[in-house]
Amino acid sequence: MSTMATLDGFGFPVRHSPGARERAVVVARRVERAAAWLTEQLDVRARTTLSVADAADWGTVATVPLYGTPQGSGDHLRVAADDGWFGADLYADIRPHLRPQTAAALRETYGEPPALRPYFDLVAVHELTHLFQDQSRPAYPGMWIAELHANLAMVGYAHDVEPELLPVLRAFTATVDDLPAEVTPVRELADMDRAFDHGAINFAWFHFGLTRAAEGLWASGGPDVLRGLYEHVRAGGGAEYPALAEVAAGWNQSAGAASSGISASSVRDAMPNLG
Repeated sequence: MSTMATLDGFGFPVRHSPGARERAVVVARRVERAAAWLTEQLDVRARTTLSVADAADWGTVATVPLYGTPQGSGDHLRVAADDGWFGADLYADIRPHLRPQTAAALRETYGEPPALRPYFDLVAVHELTHLFQDQSRPAYPGMWIAELHANLAMVGYAHDVEPELLPVLRAFTATVDDLPAEVTPVRELADMDRAFDHGAINFAWFHFGLTRAAEGLWASGGPDVLRGLYEHVRAGGGAEYPALAEVAAGWNQSAGAASSGISASSVRDAMPNLG
């Protein structure tokens, strides 16, 4: 039975596992900032309940048993009370495929062994965006569209509110350049919903590629693209939206900047600090 406690002082319900009160405060403050930023960008509020759960409580709040990665659906955001196992397992899958320079950049950013919690805490903003999506109608017309929009919000939040987290975001994202087709066989955007059938590494390839795409879109269009895409979907639109068409047109079966629909040179020109 869950013994989660209530944390007061926020404009939304917050629950936490025993011993996780300080962690819950840190997470709730970021969620508070991110929710305010998203409300300003999208001109809509989302109902939010936050659970900061340890391994013992994760099964009582989470929809999938991947302890360590945030999850958001409906009006409920779930964040791990500690590092969890998911990030370490994903890194272990990715590590054998990394070029020496990529591995060195990861060590410089996250340490060795890598402390990936700051990255996954930023993913909580991505997952919070799913609450805004789920509480709008109609539903997003395809997983990749919803995931790209959530990544666009995550990227925009980092740029606008916590720019010191951009290196944390970019270092793990950059591993997309090194992941070969033999471990990421599902690569068509329309097939993203079955990527996990081939393991978390294949789904991560999509997530990283769409994060790279979001960086390019934010550099070119900023909050107008974020809100425009949201309003387009709410009005019943689909993949014909210009930003979506741009990404889809450039998406192919090679890793790296080409997978984002943005050329490598334009990424470097727009974001000179991209790792």
